[in-house]
Amino acid sequence: MASTDKKYEQVEKEIFKNKIKKLGKIQGRHTELISLYVPFGTDRGTVMSQLTQEVNQASNIKSPTTRKNVQAALRKIAEYLRLIDFKLPDNGLVVFCGNVSEREGRPDIQLFHVTPIRKLNMKTYRCDSEFVIEPLKEMLTPDKSYLIIAIDNKESTTAVLEGKKYRIIDRAHSTVPGKIKAGGQSAHRYEHLRLDAANDFYHRVAEHINKEVVPYVEKVNGVVLGGPGSTKRDFFDKEYLDYRIRDKVIGFLDVTYTDESGIREIIDSAQDILKETEIVIEKQAISEFFKAAIKSNLAAYGFDDVISALKTNRASKVLVSEGLNKEIKVAECLNCSKTKILFDEKDSKKCECTGDLEEIETLSLAEYITELSEKSSTDVIIISTDTDEGEQFLNAFGGIGAILRY
Repeated sequence: MASTDKKYEQVEKEIFKNKIKKLGKIQGRHTELISLYVPFGTDRGTVMSQLTQEVNQASNIKSPTTRKNVQAALRKIAEYLRLIDFKLPDNGLVVFCGNVSEREGRPDIQLFHVTPIRKLNMKTYRCDSEFVIEPLKEMLTPDKSYLIIAIDNKESTTAVLEGKKYRIIDRAHSTVPGKIKAGGQSAHRYEHLRLDAANDFYHRVAEHINKEVVPYVEKVNGVVLGGPGSTKRDFFDKEYLDYRIRDKVIGFLDVTYTDESGIREIIDSAQDILKETEIVIEKQAISEFFKAAIKSNLAAYGFDDVISALKTNRASKVLVSEGLNKEIKVAECLNCSKTKILFDEKDSKKCECTGDLEEIETLSLAEYITELSEKSSTDVIIISTDTDEGEQFLNAFGGIGAILRY
């Protein structure tokens, strides 16, 4: 599957992540696993010549078994590149191949190919006991981040929002005394003490934030300040924060809390401001699904009902939990060559013509859902398990649901 449609970008990322996770679990019995990174525009002759040279050099490997497996993997890579006529995707191509058998003496040479989700800028060849996946894992790092600050006179909490997750980078508590009702000169002195303590607190908070954020401030897309009362505005107006951070402030929100629950409250309240972030897109989709399921009956959930809704073009949006680890098998009849989807291990391995079925491809649930969705212009949203709503969707609805058109 190779969709490049913007609305399936999130699904492509999830499929990519799952592929990397599977590749990371493969361990070679010896130095028999080959990783080949080929950027777009790489000269075909150079790559094919290198593979031929590596086959020749592999003849020097002392172990006959290892030598045979490495050479077989190299030839399989060369055969695959010839099969695709060396037509590389715009982001480049990464090919993994080697003996993945867990039994000594019974080789199982398999080839895996991955299209990077970002432009590949490195050309690499390595033969090792594991596949080289670190450059691909780095591509999963969110390219957008937001700074969230919850603050009042008593405490502050600061977090960085990346993708569907936030991480706390600073917590601080103040020593600012409460207000007193008594008047007179003592009240004025007391108020000065309060202002001095508040000033010290704001300086301390800003110093920690500046130290943490300024080194990578160019990667911050926006800053949101929240809290009760006017403290957040005072904190901003008096320029405690570094000007490079202040220049990225995109909103102020009135929220009740300033601990970690205040961070969550700001994210929930800032959906207009943060409408393009993955976490807000997810929260809005789950909210829409829950509302459709409870109030209007315009929702389907469970594998069979969702697949039926997709095939009959009734689904306008499909939600799939990343915690739902289901795979779909594609099989071909050895007699009539028709293909059949096997949803479960219990499904018949016989074709309608009574011919035997041979499994030819394994798809993740997200891949299969997206293939069906593309035919009916249905949006697909991957739901994480990092939020309370995501956990509820997985546990209460089985991790797969659809919002229906009718």
